[in-house]
Amino acid sequence: MDAVHCEGLTFRYNNAKAPAIQGIDLKIGRGELVLLMGRSGCGKTTLLKLLKPEIAPLGEVSGDISVFGKKAESPMPMVGYAAQSPEDSFVSDTVYGEIMFAPENAGLSAEEVRRAAAETITRFGLGKLLRRKLDELSGGEKQLVSLCAALVMQPEILLLDEPFSRLDPVTAEDISGLILRLNREAGTTVIIAEHTTELLFAECDRVVFMENGRIAADASPREMCKVAGAESFLPAAARIFAGYERCPLTVREGRKLLSEIPHEKEVTLPEVRKFGEEVLRAEGLRFALERRGDDILDGVDILLHKGEHLALIGANGCGKTTLLRCLAGLCRAYSGTVKVFGMRLKKPSSVIAMLPQEARDIFVQPTVREDYIFALKAMEKPIERADEMLRYLGCGHLADIHPYDLSGGETQLCALGRVLLCEPEILLLDEPVKGLDAVSRKKFGEMIKRLCGEGKAVLTVTHDLENAAELADSCAILCGGRVESLMPAGEFFARAGSLSTAAGRIARGEVANAYTVERLRGALRGSCL
Repeated sequence: MDAVHCEGLTFRYNNAKAPAIQGIDLKIGRGELVLLMGRSGCGKTTLLKLLKPEIAPLGEVSGDISVFGKKAESPMPMVGYAAQSPEDSFVSDTVYGEIMFAPENAGLSAEEVRRAAAETITRFGLGKLLRRKLDELSGGEKQLVSLCAALVMQPEILLLDEPFSRLDPVTAEDISGLILRLNREAGTTVIIAEHTTELLFAECDRVVFMENGRIAADASPREMCKVAGAESFLPAAARIFAGYERCPLTVREGRKLLSEIPHEKEVTLPEVRKFGEEVLRAEGLRFALERRGDDILDGVDILLHKGEHLALIGANGCGKTTLLRCLAGLCRAYSGTVKVFGMRLKKPSSVIAMLPQEARDIFVQPTVREDYIFALKAMEKPIERADEMLRYLGCGHLADIHPYDLSGGETQLCALGRVLLCEPEILLLDEPVKGLDAVSRKKFGEMIKRLCGEGKAVLTVTHDLENAAELADSCAILCGGRVESLMPAGEFFARAGSLSTAAGRIARGEVANAYTVERLRGALRGSCL
């Protein structure tokens, strides 16, 4: 019996001109691990939500959905769901309350509730967060709690929407291993919508590639490497050796193939850029949430120049977002100084704009265009700039959409435009490529390069190592409350160990300085392809 069967499934959001998904015919067998991939806004999230009727979006739906042979109707406790934005599904204010909600709501006894919660908390290693308020957690910690809450009832089907988007590389690897064990050992049917394909792509039974609300291809991972249009969504190994007869899917397969074919032994590091004047300097920043609590920031020093793009990497909960808020003047460090263009920062400044991790929170109007116009009027700027910015972003088709109906990637792009309307000199970006597909990430990167070329200074907090390696001028790690290893990005990733990119791991010991897909491809001789 199929775990999920969709036939002719079509859905149109209220007031939308075109369907979000159209004519979806999909069968997923019991115990399968299936990856949904495609551009931001192609319909992946909409499809997942329709598979759990309790959270189905409002709109016009046609076609049939059955789960284990029965029509999908609310409630469906056998289906677990973890949202792309965890805040969307939170119903409690504490971690423990959130994890206990589902078993309590299902009417389990107090002892059964405590046991279910304890097992799940132990498996996820969330004991240290148990009594914390949800609004005190980092984005990655919220993601972990959301996954935990989705699994507490041991669902037979698990729906995961961008489960790795907020997780640091080490935590993402741990969680991917847990998901794989649930699938392989517990027989849980797992359907994942994900742009980060490094972790589970090769392990999937099938990959479903979506374009414009339709299924463009449904194939095995290795067969998907041959599908036109899917190239940019593949793991690094597959992109590096694209066109090879047996395309590798994993770092291990990529390393084996690289050792067997002709290649250069080294590629030249990029030239270190020279930047303009110093625009932002922080010295000795110390910050704690409570008067006598532990310091989150423990003497941070950081420097940013005009035209520079600095990427800051660090584990979930290490204080990256807190640091951005202090630099923006939104939080007050109890010790240390922040100087902007040489002047001490005492309150938020018009020359600094911050794109928060919860990008959707900056919208206050019913459509994207209306929100842009609202902001422009408040700043006494021409409202014509709203449509100009939407065209600049390539988001004109999203102008009349409610911000909460945008996909994660669309939200990030539109929120960036909202921030750019302020014409800041310094941009602070908190996980800006979260939820963006490979094509949109490239587009976003080109936009950041353009802004830096115009003299803007950009500080990005990110878990996306590949994106940082490709785009940043400088890189650093926030660890133990301090900024460590601040250096040119080329040197940072050429020397990286556990924080190496997938391309860097494939190239290790074979090609020096080949830490991106393009750099490693450049080291390959034509005879290997």
